[in-house]
Amino acid sequence: MADVTVDSEGIYLCDLLPGYPDPRLSPPRGGFTGADHHNVVAAAYGLGTKIQVRNHASAAGVEGYSTFVYGKLEHQDTTNILAPRHFLAHHTDCVPYDFTNDAGTDLGAGLSPLVVGLSAMTVDFFGWFWCGGVCPEEWVSALGGVYYGATAGAIGACMGADLTAPGLVPGEIGYQTRAGDTKPCVLMLSIAAA
Repeated sequence: MADVTVDSEGIYLCDLLPGYPDPRLSPPRGGFTGADHHNVVAAAYGLGTKIQVRNHASAAGVEGYSTFVYGKLEHQDTTNILAPRHFLAHHTDCVPYDFTNDAGTDLGAGLSPLVVGLSAMTVDFFGWFWCGGVCPEEWVSALGGVYYGATAGAIGACMGADLTAPGLVPGEIGYQTRAGDTKPCVLMLSIAAA
């Protein structure tokens, strides 16, 4: 099967990270990519902090809830610098909320919760990542657009992820079907008819 694409409006992320969104927290000042808390050298929120927001179809994307998590860019691929719509996995240092888009240092294909980068970031800096729900285009417009499947996997209702090679194009990810009960569902795609 040739490479496949899916629009951001057809992606729903399963949040497999521990913890729940804090209902007392509002979206951060300046949005989720605000300069005083995103891509910063010192964490402005506790690692693992989650905030849930509602995305309105009238604004951008699809209607529904989206979840963001606060984490650290521990490492990035040397040739594919982190960009909006890049998928990341846990880094092999096994420190909670340390993420990477480098397949050589991620925790394994399909076995790690996935997050999505909101912007370019500096290694060892802290910031927000999309970790669950519908694509939050209303909150981070750079997340809207096409996501690319770089491997031969049939798109279905419940997919895993194969971070074997970071994409040259933002949003590129290897899709793979679940192998029975051996891999968790980390990514759900809801493909609507054109």
